[in-house]
Amino acid sequence: MELFSESYSLYFRAVEKLLRYANERPLSAQEVQKILSEDTFSESAITMFPKLQSGAWPLLRRKEDGYTSDCILPENFPLTILQRAWIKSLLKDPRIHLFLDDDEIESLQSAFSDIDPLYLPQDFYIFDKSSGSDDYKSPEYRHCFRLLLQAIHENAALSIQYEGGKENRLSGLFLPYKLEYSAKDDKFRAYCYRKAGKKMASYILNVSRIVSIEPVDRSAQKKYCNQTGTSKAQFRQVILEITKERNAIERCMVHFAHFEKRTEYDEAADKYTCIIRYNASDETEIVIRVLSFGPTIKVIGPDKFVDEIRRRVKRQANLIHKNIENSLSNCEISDAGVLRLPAE
Repeated sequence: MELFSESYSLYFRAVEKLLRYANERPLSAQEVQKILSEDTFSESAITMFPKLQSGAWPLLRRKEDGYTSDCILPENFPLTILQRAWIKSLLKDPRIHLFLDDDEIESLQSAFSDIDPLYLPQDFYIFDKSSGSDDYKSPEYRHCFRLLLQAIHENAALSIQYEGGKENRLSGLFLPYKLEYSAKDDKFRAYCYRKAGKKMASYILNVSRIVSIEPVDRSAQKKYCNQTGTSKAQFRQVILEITKERNAIERCMVHFAHFEKRTEYDEAADKYTCIIRYNASDETEIVIRVLSFGPTIKVIGPDKFVDEIRRRVKRQANLIHKNIENSLSNCEISDAGVLRLPAE
């Protein structure tokens, strides 16, 4: 199967956009060039416009007040076989239940019954993954996820009861602003603001641990969202030096894909420098992810972050050292100098 579709290429989309604008009102030559240059490569826009202007591509009509189009465009273009195969693969992913109703999924399955999936779940081998995934097909989980997603789009507050680990219970009004998926844990997390005293604090809630969730009335909604909107999240940044060993740069880009970052390559040192910007409430998660890369990543700064990495590494080394000492203390050495392990 060809992965590139000539019909729906970058240039096809650019001309489609141009024709839709030209159907609404006449466009000047400068506007035509601007639309083409925004959606294609600059050198391509230079060659495309003369073809449209001369009539070699008979899509635009030149009039006194500009370029117009009489082309009748459908609202939606038919899907290619590749697109259908990709959708068929998505329908096999349990997370699709979070975004589509059962009737919608069944309708799509029926419509694409004669299409083979582009790939299957068993085509992927996933390692270093948590065994406890979220139950995406659970009606309660789906209801909770959709309320969170709707609240993010509408900038709306929700009444949430949450039970975290170590009997950490929370309840009250929360303003969700981001949903994040963790590929390693196979879980969704909701990032929310909540009023704490006179300030607004940021919380990270595991969707699976939300006990109850409900919309709030309009008066409380407006008041709470206005108060929350005045708060500013505290952002920090960490500077990482990444080697090419063990596909570290590719893994790093995947692990930190949802964070704002800037990456540069030092050809002389053959290393990458990546500056990641994150919310202060995410720092513990960032530290854990950085440590998971081992020696393939070096933390350059800031000093506070470096000190935290050192503290955690020393603590882990001490635990390992104590475990070794405890194991050796239970061993015996024979007269021949042979180390005898204790019987289980």
